[in-house]
Amino acid sequence: MVTFEPGELVCVRHFQNLQVGGLYPMRAVRHDERGLLLWCTRGTYGWHLNRLDDRHMSHVPLAEWVTGPKRPMPFVARHGVLSWHPAGADYSVRWFFDTDGRFRNWYANLERPGIAWRDPLLAGLDTADWDLDVWIDADRTWRWKDEDVFAERLTQPEHYWVDDEARVRRAGREIIDLVEAAAFPFDGTWCDFRPDPAWTAETPDTPPPGWDRPRAW
Repeated sequence: MVTFEPGELVCVRHFQNLQVGGLYPMRAVRHDERGLLLWCTRGTYGWHLNRLDDRHMSHVPLAEWVTGPKRPMPFVARHGVLSWHPAGADYSVRWFFDTDGRFRNWYANLERPGIAWRDPLLAGLDTADWDLDVWIDADRTWRWKDEDVFAERLTQPEHYWVDDEARVRRAGREIIDLVEAAAFPFDGTWCDFRPDPAWTAETPDTPPPGWDRPRAW
């Protein structure tokens, strides 16, 4: 089992079938049998994979998107983000923090359980984003996010990387039950998190070497 050390740079990769769709550099906070906790400093550069003409996924038919060539395009993290990846869970949970360090809201990303890996040049966590998510405000008011996108892509199973709608919705309901019960991780845990001051924003001009290695299974 690959275990990340505190402060180690971890490249979270979201896959769409066998292609990288997004790349998110983060710092390991802790990693044990319960799961992986990561931190992204505001101002850190990540990358979305866009078409060669710079069109984003939302502007391209799904059939064209999954077959066409792409290139990484940078974006900047606008908030500090703490990301919890429970071992074996079909979701991760994010804490968003304002510029003054104040907790803002949670976000539950429904996704395939992450697979950790480490190469000589880079360490990473590979998952597949299932599109449907749950937004949770600080007062634990929740709402589904991207239901329309999820439903539309399910109509194209020959191209879509989600093959079990019921599994995705079960993961969402598990999150909602935890929110409504004010249970971990929605019980206030880590809402006062402060990162190591040495973890400054990662701002390289290009993705780190090894970012495009084959997907870990």
